[in-house]
Amino acid sequence: MTMRELARLANVSVSTVSKAFGDAPDVCPETKRHIFQIAKEHGCFGKYYKGKFSKKVFAIICSELVSNYYIGFVERLQTLIEENGGIAVISVDHFQEKTQAELIEYYASYLHVDGIVVFGLKTPVKKGYEIPIVSIFSAIDTNVDAIKVQMDGALADAIDLLYRNGHRKIGFIGEPLTRQKANTVQKICESYADIDFSVYESSYRFEQAGQDGVRKLFQNNDAKQRCTALVCSYDNVAFGAMKELKKLGFSVPEEVSVIGADNINATEFAQTPLTSIDSAPDEVCAVAWELLLKKQTNKYYRTNRDIIIKASLVIRDSVGKAKE
Repeated sequence: MTMRELARLANVSVSTVSKAFGDAPDVCPETKRHIFQIAKEHGCFGKYYKGKFSKKVFAIICSELVSNYYIGFVERLQTLIEENGGIAVISVDHFQEKTQAELIEYYASYLHVDGIVVFGLKTPVKKGYEIPIVSIFSAIDTNVDAIKVQMDGALADAIDLLYRNGHRKIGFIGEPLTRQKANTVQKICESYADIDFSVYESSYRFEQAGQDGVRKLFQNNDAKQRCTALVCSYDNVAFGAMKELKKLGFSVPEEVSVIGADNINATEFAQTPLTSIDSAPDEVCAVAWELLLKKQTNKYYRTNRDIIIKASLVIRDSVGKAKE
């Protein structure tokens, strides 16, 4: 619908319609409401309205929403935004660099949101964006502030815990997206002269990856060759591993110890509470929100450094002494 057609339906001039959509003060509120109502009924309100939304809008660009891990971060960010009177809009880039770049451009150039939080910035941000952008985990663009979770220390604590409990045959179950974590665990294990480390990368994800990994790592019936402990790339993988271990007749932690990562809510309430690595989502999200607020008041504000938050090992019942 054209603005002329809208003016005819509202029985006002085209100039009045244009001023109403521009929130001009010389158009009375009753006339504005009348014009807006007709525009909404005919589906063209968004086409012409040029006023600013009453609340601040922040975009969250997440890698995925099928993972409890990412959902935890998104829920915390959304709570912070809403508690401070804003609105959160959430999109998923599916770990795709092109999709992420398109979403950033859409929110920055077309929706003109008040701030963007992106998970793992994969491409440099285009010059000219004045909208605050903060990256969680990493940022390929050094001009974008990033909040990184340092996992190395917690992973080293996990291996040390297993080692002190007599475990010398340790396996890692992961999937293609967790290859970096597998490499880190392998390097840690290599620093111990007597740890026999094995890794299995499943083509599956989540619980199915854990089940697949246990089937592969425990297919050897020789007890002397089997792993006595498993480190899983994240908690859902660990849940699948524990389920498959039980199916094969192994008890956790009496015969096999299991450690997960991410410390999602379900870890504490599993049948065998899971030892896991906590990546401090509350602290990460609080820092991200603080940065956005500072950038709101000063668009040139930058930390000029990566903000490092250390993960920590949360010990529960899934780790025990290695069975002799």
